[in-house]
Amino acid sequence: MTSSNPYSRATNRKRPLWWLVAPVMAVLIIGGYGWYQLQLRAVGPGKPTIFIVKPGQSAPAVASDLATAKLIRSRNAFITYLNFHHLRGEIKAGSYALSPSDSSPHIANVITVSSSLGQVVIPEGYTIRQIETAVASHGISTASFEAALAEPHTQAGLSSKPTNASLEGYLFPDSYEVVPGVTTASQLVNTMLDTFTAKVRTTYDADFAAEGLTRHQGLTLASIVEKEVSRPEDRPIVAQVFLKRLKLGMPLGSDVTVDYGAAQLGTTFSTTLNSPYNTYLHTGLPIGPICNPGLSALDAVAHPAATDYLYFVAGSDGVTHFAATYAEHQANVAKYLK
Repeated sequence: MTSSNPYSRATNRKRPLWWLVAPVMAVLIIGGYGWYQLQLRAVGPGKPTIFIVKPGQSAPAVASDLATAKLIRSRNAFITYLNFHHLRGEIKAGSYALSPSDSSPHIANVITVSSSLGQVVIPEGYTIRQIETAVASHGISTASFEAALAEPHTQAGLSSKPTNASLEGYLFPDSYEVVPGVTTASQLVNTMLDTFTAKVRTTYDADFAAEGLTRHQGLTLASIVEKEVSRPEDRPIVAQVFLKRLKLGMPLGSDVTVDYGAAQLGTTFSTTLNSPYNTYLHTGLPIGPICNPGLSALDAVAHPAATDYLYFVAGSDGVTHFAATYAEHQANVAKYLK
């Protein structure tokens, strides 16, 4: 017998599927984004190697070669990054010095920088060892480059460099013409030092002095900022954190300086490492720069932010989180470093 009540049919209708699908989709999206961010991180410690992008090579082919060389974690995440940042069609053929310790965004930035024939591109943040690898593919041997570094140099930009400090930090990251068989290691090194003098000496000396730093000290701090954070907007805040710690006599407590010291000794990271670059054990700045910083990091030290922060942590969410007290910092570590 059919019911005459019209509401009985309405209550027996099936619920729409969206109320089941929506939560599942949300979990998938959040999980997918977390996976994507994780896959963009560096593979891990490793020495720089020469990676060649062939003329006309497609972005997927380059991504596959990078994954095969164990320079990136994920081919698909790398391609997604290129697509999202409109870099897929910007990859340039050439030879690049890449390391497993470079993140996928950093590698993407390097291989999309134009590198014409006879030109070597030195990215910001490269160490002397990475530069040696980069120029070796242009006909300048490591031995000749090291010999050129050991030569006497009289550039004005070196005037505040201690005599026992290396040229780390003073080889300005830029594009340099290198003609194989013509350009010598000595010519290249002197050109890099001349470029440093022209772009840094008069530009930053007064601002560094206002922060109580010599040019060498400002350069050293800029190299740490260069390695600690990549986002330009975070760098002035990180510079302020370190400057405040210096003024308070606190250790800088920077992992990247210990990484550099460990690499110099051919060992692994340890906060108890016996090295002048261990800023957990030693207060003040290390004896010299840990890389060759670019203008963004130099600007950050010359014009630090005005905050009360004393701590920061680079979270697994890809964001740098700052704190004014140790308790706040510990909370940030627990929350964002997973």
